[in-house]
Amino acid sequence: MAEEDAASKRRRLGQEVPSGGGVGEDGGDPDLIGRLPDEVLGSIITLLPTTDGARTQILSRRWRPLWRAAPLNLEADFGSLTLLESERVASQLCKLLSAHEAPVRRFSLKCNGRYGLSQPIAPLLQSHRLQDIQEFELYVRGDLPPSLLSLSPAALRVLHICSRPESPLWTTSTLSFPSLRELTLVDVDVSESALHGVLSRCPVLETLLLDNIRARRVRINSLTLRSVGVSDCGYPWEARLEELMIVDAPLLERLIPRVPSHHLVIRVIHAPRLRTLGYLHDDIPRLQLGTMHFEKMVLVRPSDGMRSVKILGLLSAPNLDFVTGLLKCFPCVEKLHIVSYTQMIFKNDVKCYAPLECLDRHLKKVQIINYEEKRADVNFIKFFVLNARVLESMKFVVCRDKCGAKWIARQHKKLQVNGRASQRAKFDFEADCSRGPSSMVDMKHIHDLAMDPFDRSSCRCHGDALH
Repeated sequence: MAEEDAASKRRRLGQEVPSGGGVGEDGGDPDLIGRLPDEVLGSIITLLPTTDGARTQILSRRWRPLWRAAPLNLEADFGSLTLLESERVASQLCKLLSAHEAPVRRFSLKCNGRYGLSQPIAPLLQSHRLQDIQEFELYVRGDLPPSLLSLSPAALRVLHICSRPESPLWTTSTLSFPSLRELTLVDVDVSESALHGVLSRCPVLETLLLDNIRARRVRINSLTLRSVGVSDCGYPWEARLEELMIVDAPLLERLIPRVPSHHLVIRVIHAPRLRTLGYLHDDIPRLQLGTMHFEKMVLVRPSDGMRSVKILGLLSAPNLDFVTGLLKCFPCVEKLHIVSYTQMIFKNDVKCYAPLECLDRHLKKVQIINYEEKRADVNFIKFFVLNARVLESMKFVVCRDKCGAKWIARQHKKLQVNGRASQRAKFDFEADCSRGPSSMVDMKHIHDLAMDPFDRSSCRCHGDALH
C-alpha cells in the first residue's frame, strides 16, 4: 500500500517510476541502484572481482542475468597452492570460462613457477575465450608458462607482466599487439632485440613502464607514446638496464625516472611536448634533454632551457644551489614536488640568489615531503615563501605523529609567511611518518594520464591535510 501511495504521488507530480526501481522493500528510501539501466549495472559488475561479481546474483532476480551477461573480471591466485590444488582451481576456471556468456575483459593471474604450474595453467591460457581479453596481468616467480608467449589477442589494451624469471621472457619474438595502449614490464629478463621488436609492433601504445628489466639498452621511437616510467635494479652485480634513449617521441608528455635509477643513463633527443619530469636526483649519472646535458644533475653544456616542462619532481637535499640551478633549466615550472633528505648541512642564504623567471611568473604549487624543523630546511623553504610571486599553495608532509596548532604557528613564524611574496598563498601541513625518500611514483600513476603523478592530494592512499 505504501508503495502504491508513493507511486501515485510521483505520478501526480509528473514523475515516472523507473522500471526496476522505486520505493525500498521497507517502504523507506527508494532503491536508487535499482533505477539504473541494465547496461550501467553490467558495467559495475564487470569492475568487481569474479567472486564479488558472482555474489550479485543473490541480490534479486533482476541481477541474475546481469552477471551472466557481464564481461568477466577474472582473478586467479596460484601462488600458495600445491600442484594438485592448482589443477583443481584451473579446472574450475576453465568451466567458468566455458559457461559464462560474456567475454573476459580482464584476467589477473598470480602463480609460482617453482612447482611446475605451467602444466595446469596452460589450458587456461590457451582457452579461446581469452582471445577477446582487454587487460591481462601476470605475476609469477620462476619461468613463465610457454603458452603465455602465444597469448597475443588483438583486443588487448593493457598488459602487465611482473616476473622473477629463471630464463628470458623473450629472446626473439614476433608478437603483435595492435590495440595495446598500456605496457608494464617489472623484473623481466628480455633481450634488447626482442623488446624493440615488441615495442615496434605496438602501433597505438600510450604508456610504458620498464621497472628493473634485464635488457641493457632500450631505444624508443614512437609516434603515440605519452608516458614513460623507468628504473634500474640498483644492484651493480646484477644485469640491469643501463641506458634509455628516447630518439623520437613527438607526443611524450611525461618521463618518470623511478627510484632506484642510480646507474641509468637517460637520453631524450626529441620530445617537444614533455611536460612532466621527475623525480630527478644527483645519482642519475647522465641525463640529456634535447640540447641540455647533465652529469649528476649538474648542467655541463650551456642551454636556453626546456620551457615545455610544467611539473617537476626532485629527490634532493635542501640545497638551494642545486634546486635553483635546475629551475633555471626549466624556467616555466608551475608545480614543484620535492622529496627532501638531509645528507649534509647547507647554509641556504636566501639573499644570495638572483631573481628567477620561474618564481616571478610561473610557480603556483610547491609540495615538500619530509620537511623538518631544521635551519637548512627552514631557509630552503623560506626562499620560496619570500620569492615566489604567483604562488597559490605550499604543502608540507612532515615526519610526525601529528601537527598541532602551536607547532604550525611556530612554522609560520620561522618561514616568515606574513612576509610572503604572494599574499594569496596558502600553507598546509600533513603529518605522515610513513613517507620517506622512497616516496616514488606509484606504477598506476605513470599510466594515469589524467593526474599529476606526484600530487598526493589526487592519490587515495594519503591522509587528510592539516591547515
